Amino acid sequence: MQITTKHPSEDTVIITLDGRFDIEEVISFESSCSEFLKSGFRNICLDLSELKYIDSSGIGSLIKTMNITKNENANLVLLDVQPDIMKIFKLAYLDKFFTITTRNDFFKKK
Repeated sequence: MQITTKHPSEDTVIITLDGRFDIEEVISFESSCSEFLKSGFRNICLDLSELKYIDSSGIGSLIKTMNITKNENANLVLLDVQPDIMKIFKLAYLDKFFTITTRNDFFKKK
């Protein structure tokens, strides 16, 4: 999985996940998110428009990251989730746990 970032504002980072999010990617993903929280970003946006696959360890990592951001009084938002990935989220009722929206809708609100 490739992880790229953009900083559209001083408190927001967009982390794009491209490829497969599996057990091999968990440490680098969590490390990236942790560094952004330590740097003062309050809005961590995960762009999943290029994510092709996620396994249970990837989902567990997203849940862990959500809990950490809440504890840090920050927000974790999932952007542009692919339909196949969204099916998995809906089956596990994770669509109720995460804030999921489109990039356009998120930035309209800001």
